Formats: sequence, C-alpha cells, structure tokens
Amino acid sequence: MNEDRPMLIARISAEMFAVADLSEVCRWLIECQYNPVRLDAGRLPALGQRTWLRVARPITAPRAVLCTLWLIAEVEGGGCLVAGTLRFVAHPTASDVRLSFDGRAVSTGEGNRAALQLLELIAASIGRTPAGAYGEMAS
Repeated sequence: MNEDRPMLIARISAEMFAVADLSEVCRWLIECQYNPVRLDAGRLPALGQRTWLRVARPITAPRAVLCTLWLIAEVEGGGCLVAGTLRFVAHPTASDVRLSFDGRAVSTGEGNRAALQLLELIAASIGRTPAGAYGEMAS
C-alpha cells in the first residue's frame, strides 16, 4: 500500500532571528492557510523545484505562534517534500522574533539548508503588502 510515495525520513531543522511583529505573523499565516504560496525553484535552490507552501491554522500564545507547514511538489499528484512545525517566539523586550522549523524531508543532502532557505523566505515575506506577500514569491 502506498509504496510509490516517498518517505519523509531525513530530520531537518533551522533557526534564525528576524524583526517581525507576531500580529503580522498571524495575519500572514492565516492568509497562507487559505491561499497556498507558490515558491519558484530559484527561491529554494536546495530543493531545486517549484513547490507550494501550505500551513495549518496557527496556534497562538502571548509571545509565540506555532503552526504546521508542508512543502508540496508542483507536479501532477505532487508529493510532500517537507513537513514539520514552524515556530515564532517573540523576545520579551525587543522587536526580534526567533523563527524555527523542525520537521522531516524526503531524503536529501540539502535538508537543513532547504529549511534555512525556507525560513529566510518566510521572514522576508511577513509584513509585506498583500500583493507582495501572498501568491507567488518572486525574487
């Protein structure tokens, strides 16, 4: 059963800091929940293909936001390339937000690099105007 599907086996993770407001993070995640984001292959060179970024409904706390994230291959019947948990934790006194991703990917030697590239794209997208933040992320 389902032996055709690739297994999400490689554990990947990445972390970075960004200047963002958690209310902007929530707005961006909610918009992405209803409008998956198309990522060009050039924006995620570690994966080397076009993908769709999908997120689940965010869970919020006073200084944190958590959601599930999937990267789906942009091919007919595209499979899941990356799946995991995306976290945003605000610094108690500064405007920094720590972004982190922990998950699994289809076995690839570029997994952690792909996770970091994904976090960089997300950090750059939050706070843009809706026309620039949603839909296809252009360079």
